[in-house]
Amino acid sequence: MRNLNESVFRRSPIALYRRVGGEVILATPGREDFDSLSSTASAAWEILDSPKDLDELVKELALAYGMQPHSIVSDVASLVLDLLRRGWIEEVENNDS
Repeated sequence: MRNLNESVFRRSPIALYRRVGGEVILATPGREDFDSLSSTASAAWEILDSPKDLDELVKELALAYGMQPHSIVSDVASLVLDLLRRGWIEEVENNDS
């Protein structure tokens, strides 16, 4: 299993999106289907407009929703894995080292 704590993520550059109300609709060229993100997943999508590691993403979402980071980390990790699997986000080089 991949260690999300050692990765940095960003939106996939091939993902096309549009905000509709509180949701984000995602599509890619050449693919007939699309995905709709819930308002919470949409918030994560917006935060990932620049590369973030899991800890940064969790902290920003916790702040936005008035939650404690430890109470949402597993849900955010699951969301990141799902978005990776679907190709909506990607891992990028971590240049902190």
